[in-house]
Amino acid sequence: MINARNITLDLGGRRVLDGLSFFVERGESVALVGPNGSGKTSVLRCLLGLVPYRGEARIDGYDCAREPIAARARVGYLPQRPCFGDATAEEALRFVAHLRRVEPGRVPEALREVGLECHARDRARTFSGGMQQRLSLAAALLADPKVLLLDEPTASLDRDGQADFLRIASALRRGGRTLLLSSHRAEEIAQLTDRVLELDGGSAGPARPMAPLILLRPGRAAP
Repeated sequence: MINARNITLDLGGRRVLDGLSFFVERGESVALVGPNGSGKTSVLRCLLGLVPYRGEARIDGYDCAREPIAARARVGYLPQRPCFGDATAEEALRFVAHLRRVEPGRVPEALREVGLECHARDRARTFSGGMQQRLSLAAALLADPKVLLLDEPTASLDRDGQADFLRIASALRRGGRTLLLSSHRAEEIAQLTDRVLELDGGSAGPARPMAPLILLRPGRAAP
């Protein structure tokens, strides 16, 4: 479902990703791990077509640079820090649906998927951190994407918020969606992923089966 080959990214005169290659099978869940500045978020930005990179990245067979609309149509993206301003939950999702050319009838269904159907007319600014993150996930689910890209999805949440988010994300995973997430939380990685790919100075070792609460040692570029 995701295939990246020799991805190289330079930003601000610094090499962020250096010949990175990896794949994610259909229905698989893979975690990107590594220290701050190792390039985890940059990998997601390359797949979203937000930064100019060298190499090749494909989602469901579509080239992320040459066929960005088709590739992006298959992706739901959850940023690390959602922002909805003064909109209600329903208004925020209707706006996203309009941008993504999704039928507005999908809005109530997306709210139900994340357990926010009773808060459709509440203003997002009044939500807890966990509820805002679930609303952001609802936005990512509007187009019923095959792939979910999650950027540190529970980093700013308290324990209850983390538990709620992991429960919902686990259900999405069981439903067959492909997940690629950046994370530094061992519990989150163990619960949500099949394999981990640890970035080390913009390169990566081969992804390996996930063992509960154990991360991989740093590696170099995959062949």
